[in-house]
Order: sequence, then C-alpha cells, then structure tokens
Amino acid sequence: MTDTERPRRVVGLTGTRADFGKMRDVYLGLQGAPGIEFSLVVTGMHLLHRYGYTLREIERAGLRHLHHVPNQVEDEPMALVLANSINSIARLLLSEAADMVLVHGDRVEALAGALAGSLTNTRVAHIEGGEVSGTIDDAIRHSLSKHAHVHFVANEHARARLLQLGEEADRVLVVGSPEADALAVAAESDLAPVRAHYGTPAPPYGVLALHPVTTELELNRRHAEAVVDGVLAAGGSWVVIDPNNDEGTHDVRAALERLDGQPDVVRLPSMRFPAYLTLVRHAEVVVGNSSSGVREAPVLGTPSVDVGSRQTDRSPAASVRHVPAVAAEVTGAIRAARAAGRSRPEEHFGSVGAAGRIVEAVCGDDVWTLGLQKRFVDRPLAEGV
Repeated sequence: MTDTERPRRVVGLTGTRADFGKMRDVYLGLQGAPGIEFSLVVTGMHLLHRYGYTLREIERAGLRHLHHVPNQVEDEPMALVLANSINSIARLLLSEAADMVLVHGDRVEALAGALAGSLTNTRVAHIEGGEVSGTIDDAIRHSLSKHAHVHFVANEHARARLLQLGEEADRVLVVGSPEADALAVAAESDLAPVRAHYGTPAPPYGVLALHPVTTELELNRRHAEAVVDGVLAAGGSWVVIDPNNDEGTHDVRAALERLDGQPDVVRLPSMRFPAYLTLVRHAEVVVGNSSSGVREAPVLGTPSVDVGSRQTDRSPAASVRHVPAVAAEVTGAIRAARAAGRSRPEEHFGSVGAAGRIVEAVCGDDVWTLGLQKRFVDRPLAEGV
C-alpha cells in the first residue's frame, strides 16, 4: 500500500456466542493487521439479554470498532430476522464504504451479510462454506456460498462441494477451520476455572444442548419433552445450555424448564466458547442436537448422542450415536455412551493455524484480484447421475 492509498476496509459479522468463539482470533488478527481497517457488526443473540448479552464478551476480547445492529425480538420468524438484517447491514456497508464483508457458517445473519455485500458490490468472503449443516441451515450455507466471492474452507471435502456448486476453483482456498485452534487449546484445558466461574458439577457429568428445528416447528415441544424424559431417566449430573434464538425456541425452553430445580442439574443461558469446549472435553457424554455434539465432541474424544434430524448426515464419527426423539432410545444411547467411555479424538477441521492463514490471505493481494462478477462453472456429472 502506498502513502496515498487508504486501508482496505473489512467488516466482520457475528451473531452468536459460538461463531464469535471460532472467529475471535481472525477478528483480532485483522484489527492489528497493516493496511486493514477492521470493524465488526455485532447482532443477533449477542444483543439479547436472555442469551447473556454476550456483546460484553466481545468488548472484553479487545475489539474496538463495533457496530451494534439489533435485528430481532425473541422468537421472531427467521424471514423477518433476515429482512431486518439485510436492511441494516446493507446501509452500514454503504456508509462505511466497505471493501469486504467477512461472514462465517450458516446462520441467517451471515446470509444477510452475504446478500447485502453481493448486492452492494462489496467483496464477500465466506468461512466454512461447502459443509453439510442439516435442515434449513444447509440451504442457508449453500445460498450464502453463491453470493461469496472468496471461500475459506476447512478441508478438501468442502472444496469439492463448492466446485460441485459451480464455483471457480481459484476462489476456493483450503485453510482449515479456525475452530481447530480453539479445540487444540480445549484439549489441554483445566476444568477447574470453568467450574469456579459457572458453578458446573465435577465429573462425571453430561452436557445437554438442544435447539429448535425450524423445519419441524410443530414437533419441537414433543421432541424436546422426549429428550428431557430420556435425560431424567438416565440420571446423573448435567449441565444444560439454553437453546439458540431460532424460531421455535419457546417450545424447547418450556420443556427444559422441567429440569430447573432438579438435583445435580445446572442450567446456563450461555457460556464463553472456550469455556464450553473445555466443558465438553471433560464431559462423559454430550446429548441433544447441537453441532457441538457431532463436530467438536468427536475431535475432543467425548461420546455424544445426536437426537432427531437437525444434524442429519453431518458427522461420520463413530463416537456419535444417532437416535430419534424417543425417550427410551435417548436413555439407552446415553447409557451406551457412558459404558463405552471416551473415544480416540477424530480429525475434521484440518491443521491448527487457520486463523493466521485467513488473516494472511486477506492482507495479501490474491483475494482482491478476484472479480466481483462470478461465473458458474459446469463440471461433468458422475456416471449414472
């Protein structure tokens, strides 16, 4: 960059406690990078007090230039959340004269950021595209990918899916997942500070993390009740993490309230992501339909019970037991997981150091030479398709 050139303006976006935990080091790296002027849109669950008002966590991390963008009231339909988010984020990108918007994963806020960027001719960089999410999240992730100009993916499987979607090969960079960095730390972390801060029980304990399924709204209450029945029948100590803010969360919360006041049950609205990973690392089992049960838990060697359809086809890990939302099957799977004990850690996210590789790429020139006008690449179909 010459003395007369202004810094490249990069706007990140975070909507949940989980995505910020994965992306924190990327954001901090860009904030301190030469030639980059970084700011962060804080929206979604971060600004809702019921979910712990985790904006404070972002401020404590040392991120300085924050845009607070409220986009919802509790249990608002996702379509309205998307509309609210696009409106606010598009105006912000234009007012900031942003050069790039950096989004992660498969949440509706990320989709809003990609749509706003694409439609304002702001370069869109997507982290962890090309993966399988399950339910509506799958459609969100792949839709987002079609609006992204550059993809930072976790592995070759993800790259292959993006090529199958017609993306140009030079736009897809295999860097690993920033989550690998956090998992490496969690694998060696002491549980004592987490117990002291959150009041969680000593091992052995299980973690219950259950979210609404937005494509099965009429079934959420019944399925959540079955999971609670299964957990109660299995007994033992539990840490219960409240559900996310997707449509239908009220029904899941209503079922989880039956666990309030139960002996050896601690219910938390939210946890810092590193603390949650440490909790999972030391748990005897993770139960529910959170992505942490099928992604993070196997990497940390913790067995899990995945209930229902939310994470369908998302994990090949042998340590994950998939069951329907039937109380007896949930109980049986919990007991089997306890009997089997810890598993050998599995690798899904590539090598440690993804955050640094993403920051290096954004600070370099190659991703900025990719045109804003994309083309669809037709590739031969497999025989018999």
